[in-house]
Amino acid sequence: MMGVLFAGVPEDEQKTDPDFRCAVDLLRQAAREAVDDLSDRSARKVLERVRRVHHSIVAPYSGEGEDVGKFGLIAFYWIKDLVETGYFVFAEGSAIDRALTLYITAIEHKAAISKLDASARKQSRKMIRRLQATGYYAGLAMDAAQIADELGDWEETAP
Repeated sequence: MMGVLFAGVPEDEQKTDPDFRCAVDLLRQAAREAVDDLSDRSARKVLERVRRVHHSIVAPYSGEGEDVGKFGLIAFYWIKDLVETGYFVFAEGSAIDRALTLYITAIEHKAAISKLDASARKQSRKMIRRLQATGYYAGLAMDAAQIADELGDWEETAP
């Protein structure tokens, strides 16, 4: 989400937009909270692993001419799937909860573009599967609606 914010908000606005500054501060706080109970050494290891995975997952969407709004929706649906399945749980009013609220407000207009929204949903599921192939989210199962969406996508493109 942090990358989407920095890529999606023009540099001159990053210094003056209070919602941008607040979202960045909340995301930094949420990242710290996620490793608070670890030793400094363990926290550094986890954060470095997250950084490597992040770069490998973001790479296909960060090239010249890529739509940051689409990747913003992909990230939103990825998080939404994690929350809806109970894989990712956070407290109401927590830093991540407040950051998500700001984030959703910033990208929700992109969800109104039906083709972009459908593509982002599909890419989110693909991203989850790529992460699962590397050992992340092993216990995460897609629900029947997601599977039906994928079957529908497949049937539409089948010869």
